[in-house]
Amino acid sequence: RIREIAGLPEGEVFSPEDIDRAATRLRRTGVFKSVTLVEDEAITAPDLLGITATVVEEKPRRYSFGAEIASFDGLMLNGAWLHRNLFGGAERLTLGAEVLNIGAQTSGIDYGLGLTLDRPATFSPDTTLSFGANYSHLDEADFVSDGFDAVLTLTQVFSDNLTAQAGFGYEYSSVTDVVRTRVYQNLSLPIGVTWDRRDSKTDAVRGFYLDAEIKPFLGFGITDSGARLTADLRGYRALGERFVFAGRLQMGAVLGATLIGTPRDDLFYSGGGGTVRGQPYQSLGVNVLRDAALDTFKTGGTYLLAGSVEARVKVTDTIGLVGFVDLGQVSVDGFFSDAGGWHAGAGLGVRYATGVGPIRLDLALPVGGDTGDGLQIYVGLGQ
Repeated sequence: RIREIAGLPEGEVFSPEDIDRAATRLRRTGVFKSVTLVEDEAITAPDLLGITATVVEEKPRRYSFGAEIASFDGLMLNGAWLHRNLFGGAERLTLGAEVLNIGAQTSGIDYGLGLTLDRPATFSPDTTLSFGANYSHLDEADFVSDGFDAVLTLTQVFSDNLTAQAGFGYEYSSVTDVVRTRVYQNLSLPIGVTWDRRDSKTDAVRGFYLDAEIKPFLGFGITDSGARLTADLRGYRALGERFVFAGRLQMGAVLGATLIGTPRDDLFYSGGGGTVRGQPYQSLGVNVLRDAALDTFKTGGTYLLAGSVEARVKVTDTIGLVGFVDLGQVSVDGFFSDAGGWHAGAGLGVRYATGVGPIRLDLALPVGGDTGDGLQIYVGLGQ
């Protein structure tokens, strides 16, 4: 398995770059604490150069925990248990759980359980085969759902900065809103690409990040067929040693499926720390569907645009200040249709640098739209 994962091109002309790539593949599995590949001091007749791999394994198990709190959205807790080298071939089993919106002001508690099994060097040294299964319970302001999904995925690493994924999955959800309970089922073919040219994943000052996915799906029963597209683009520009400008653009669209025929958790909302700070979590949707009394009620939309701009300044080596403006727009049948709406938030933040990324404190107020009122507070790790 070490030889399969390393993928040294035996029988070809020696290249130092091939040695570096082989060592990177072994490190990428997460199984080894250290990896060294050393060439023999002498050529073996007639023209062969031996390579010796020395590896030291990591501890087989790892535990991780995370937390984030916001004044309106409540507390989020997550944890995971990782088993490296499960079957002796560098397989990684991850069991994870999360609880969200503890103490949220407009929704109940969400929670989820997940399992992922990864096998590196499947079909090629740079291809990882993964199986994932997840259960989730969502208690949102406008619906309650219980869902399950399972997906088989192939991930191809083209370089240190560029990866692509393709999968085949099944999704099920039972959704209850003010009208009735609906069951959504579909088969999906998610295809995505991630291009990461940031100089740091938690505190970037230059470069860019792009994550995009298209997910065609075939619906059963009341579920329509169509495709869901998402894109997340982030860019960073340093001005001198202490000033950084950062921008983010998020886009989403559901094509070919009606609003009521799209699984509810595939629709788009805006508001909260992930889209528009200063506005309550998922406070912006669309009011298109009607209940039995012919009154409209809120759901997510089929189109999303969200943008953020931040100006960051380092006051000391550990303390930084941030000013930001966020905007979000959700609609149906187009990005700027009459059935949509928009809102915005702005505020100030403080960053405290640590060895694992900056601790983030943001204070934000609504500055546009009618979905929010009052100060929102966000605390987390990483920009």
